[in-house]
Amino acid sequence: MAKKQKSILTKESLSFLKNYLNNPSPTGFEKEGQKLWLKYTEPYIDETYVDAYGSAVGIINPDAPFKVVIEAHADEISWFVNYISPEGLIYVIRNGGSDQQIAPSKRVNIHTEKGIVKAVFGWPAIHTRLRGGEGKEPTPKVDNIFWIAAPVTVKKWRTSASM
Repeated sequence: MAKKQKSILTKESLSFLKNYLNNPSPTGFEKEGQKLWLKYTEPYIDETYVDAYGSAVGIINPDAPFKVVIEAHADEISWFVNYISPEGLIYVIRNGGSDQQIAPSKRVNIHTEKGIVKAVFGWPAIHTRLRGGEGKEPTPKVDNIFWIAAPVTVKKWRTSASM
């Protein structure tokens, strides 16, 4: 039987990873994620900076002829609330390189001033989709996908929702 190896992951590193992965860092708003990463790597690096693209950089031995650079770029897919219909459908616009092809049925967190609202990306059921002139099934596009949320919930945070 193979000898069980000790994990290199510690409670601290697992806690960091959980916090880092669950921290919202949408494109253009990566600052909090960068802070978490830089704080965690601080004991191991000598110099840090954040570049114009949102990458956090740590340098070991910055004055040596050969340096070690640790770089992290971690923004996440995000969308912005654009319109909330009277029925409670939440229409969104793309932020960054979000791919609308994979959006339908994905669970999402909508960040509001009053906290997070859980929702699901939706689009019309198969039997209600309008087929094109050639009878082809439509594909998800930015203009035909939307969030689904309970209208009761929507009324509570209608004016404060954004992503």
